[in-house]
Amino acid sequence: MFAMAPYTNMPDDVKKIAEDAQAAIIAGKLHPFKCPVIGQDGNPVECKGGDHLDDGQILGMNFYVKGIDDKLPGK
Repeated sequence: MFAMAPYTNMPDDVKKIAEDAQAAIIAGKLHPFKCPVIGQDGNPVECKGGDHLDDGQILGMNFYVKGIDDKLPGK
């Protein structure tokens, strides 16, 4: 369950890479949240999907990952 921004204003080879990545995510061959996942607080997140976060963890995410310089609304 995701939507990519339109693939405009990019070279054809980059567009192909983005389309291939999107297809692999949809097919379940590429997991964007591959473990280890480190939360913004520096603590590792339990990986219930084995080597990646499971679907429930992704759908219920209420944290940012390490490297995101922002705060969740209301926190």
